[in-house]
Amino acid sequence: MRNRAQIERIEVPVPFPRGSTNCYYIPGSTPTMVDTGVNTPYAIESLHAVMRKLGTRISGIRRIILTHGHTDHAGLAGAVAAISKASVFVHHRDKRKALAHSGEKSRENEVLFRGFFDEAGVPIEIAQKTTKAILNRFRKHLSPLSDVELLEGGEIFSFDLFKLRVFHTPGHTAGSICLFDDTNGVLLSGDCLIEDVIPYTFAELENHGDLPRYYGLEQYERSLELLGALPVRSVLPGHGTPFAGHGELIERVKHNWAQRRRKILDILAAEKEGNGGAPGISLYEATMRLLPNASREAWLYMSLSEVLGYLEILEKEGLVRATLSGGQRLYHLK
Repeated sequence: MRNRAQIERIEVPVPFPRGSTNCYYIPGSTPTMVDTGVNTPYAIESLHAVMRKLGTRISGIRRIILTHGHTDHAGLAGAVAAISKASVFVHHRDKRKALAHSGEKSRENEVLFRGFFDEAGVPIEIAQKTTKAILNRFRKHLSPLSDVELLEGGEIFSFDLFKLRVFHTPGHTAGSICLFDDTNGVLLSGDCLIEDVIPYTFAELENHGDLPRYYGLEQYERSLELLGALPVRSVLPGHGTPFAGHGELIERVKHNWAQRRRKILDILAAEKEGNGGAPGISLYEATMRLLPNASREAWLYMSLSEVLGYLEILEKEGLVRATLSGGQRLYHLK
């Protein structure tokens, strides 16, 4: 699908529940891909076929811009760059995700995930199985990528007929970005805004040195405020069909998040009453009560991250406190 800004939407198949990822091809003197899809033979064949239909080839791509580092968006970046010699751009907070295929990064990620699951109170067998599945996904679905150019936010990518400004919109990941064409009012939102989805944040496991602690859901809310103030006419999302009315979607998302925070408080209140005020519950227990289907390994890390975001906001609001006990972080109603 081509819109007024001459941006082609390419649906690249992915072996995940949503079925496809939207990648965007922008022709012209500097042919550019925004996101690439996942690294599977079917996905690369599909991308080759679509590019031929557009009268061009993958080898002609000169820039790849990643909205974030998840495998369904960044997985083919290395393969496409190897074919085209294109420069790959990603926000510096998502660099590790985009490069997670390498052996060194894989070992580091294993330590990070196991530490997260241990502190969350995930049973050891489930933690081991889930960690293995996540690392296998990285190895299988991320093509090798050794060199990226890092974004901060505020950069401008120029095209023949318009420009795209980079907005750092942390929340879904710490390094998520959106791209905005203010001439035509077109927003490429990655996974920050999807019409039929209440978005979620992923816990940030790595230490970013001197940067302040990353509170995913709190940052996501700030990002939505930023996007809500933009004069957006149409949204080109990372999944699903383009849509208008981003302001209404943002209000629905914020309402849903507030409802879930209230449910978390109810869960903690019931736990406090049932146990005489002690000892609190783990992130894993809270997640299982709020999201009973989260035990499936494909959803566990995502679900734990979502509930952690609610708990972090409640903790900062002074409604919840967290304590460490035997290596687990337990949450209590104040």
